[in-house]
Amino acid sequence: MGSGKTTIGQALAKELEYNVVDTDQWIEEKMGLKISEIFQEKGEAYFRELETSALKEIEGSHMIITTGGGIVVNDINRQIMSSKGKIVYLQADLNELLRRLEGDQSRPLLQHKDRERIQHLYDSRLGFYEQADVIINTKGRTIAEIVTQLKTIMKS
Repeated sequence: MGSGKTTIGQALAKELEYNVVDTDQWIEEKMGLKISEIFQEKGEAYFRELETSALKEIEGSHMIITTGGGIVVNDINRQIMSSKGKIVYLQADLNELLRRLEGDQSRPLLQHKDRERIQHLYDSRLGFYEQADVIINTKGRTIAEIVTQLKTIMKS
């Protein structure tokens, strides 16, 4: 959460003239509910099932799929993502993520959470993130620099 997946994905898609699909947005449109409402009404497990459905249903070429930060904890999701292309981890340190997410009420797993809980969430996902095909450290880098690096990687 807060690593820049959506921002970078949109910028890269524009540069490459690709379509971009965000799984969270796809779920919200399909369900007619915000992610926070889905968590509140149906729970996290139900939402994780919706993420898997989204990955299975989103098809197409010349496409960038952006996801929520928790999608990688499910083995099936990682398999589906691998079958569709390269998985990119935009690496940011916890302090930077906390700064970016400060006051963000749209993320159910961050609402009313203290730093210790957020650190635990970060630590519990880190091993999954590090399994990505491509890891890009975003510290001190502009969107344009990251997009340029990704364009080079995609051409190889």
